[in-house]
Amino acid sequence: MPIHLVPNRATYDLRLEHTSTGGALAGRGRMVIQVRDTCDGWSTAQRMVADLTNADGAITRSDFLVTAWESKDGRSMRFDVKSANGGKLDKEKRGTATVEDNGSVTVSLLSPERRQFTLPAGTIFPSAQALELANAAARGEGMVRKLVFQGGDEGDFYVSTAVIGHGAPAQAMAAERAVDKAGLLKNVSAWTTLVSYFADKRGADLPDYEVASRLYANGISGSMSLIYARYTLRATLSRLEPLLPDCSNELSLSSPGGEGRLRER
Repeated sequence: MPIHLVPNRATYDLRLEHTSTGGALAGRGRMVIQVRDTCDGWSTAQRMVADLTNADGAITRSDFLVTAWESKDGRSMRFDVKSANGGKLDKEKRGTATVEDNGSVTVSLLSPERRQFTLPAGTIFPSAQALELANAAARGEGMVRKLVFQGGDEGDFYVSTAVIGHGAPAQAMAAERAVDKAGLLKNVSAWTTLVSYFADKRGADLPDYEVASRLYANGISGSMSLIYARYTLRATLSRLEPLLPDCSNELSLSSPGGEGRLRER
């Protein structure tokens, strides 16, 4: 059966799962991932707010927000990316990406400066990546390698390698279904996945970051580990809500520095 994304809003509680020398000593926060069907595309939003404590006891708040719209044919994307550290905005990128007739992708940045750059043929966008992974898992494939542009500038272009397990543990799935009051995960297959993201550098041995999660056949991610170079955050699914289709193709989100909740317009 073909895989379809289910419009939803998933909320995750964050805690520090692992740290290494020079990494955070404590961490907590919240992440929200939202997917909405706009009839002609997918409107997505992700916000993560985390307070990390270093060896000196100082707490730094990181706040990451990305909103995007992708056409269902996978040929166009609009994006708006913002991040802040310690209450100061340190990144803001807004623009569009279009798949050309030859398969290459043209990215047009609109802010903070106007310029263009080109990505290789075969590059896909995040919603298309989620569909690719779920379809590959349903076919029983064990590995998927894709070029992925996540929205932003050249630094947000990755080679992604996904390792897919045969099935998710029943006990873990039961815990996630317990917070799923609307039954979005009921009788839905799930697979354990580890997706590694490498910057576009030849010979890179280690990924920039990795995401270990349970991927459900409707595109929803269960609890996951966000693996960075010096620490790992555990994101535990705490709430899952269905969303109705919205053909207005509009989202309104809190800007970096707020409490980390997403608002619909």
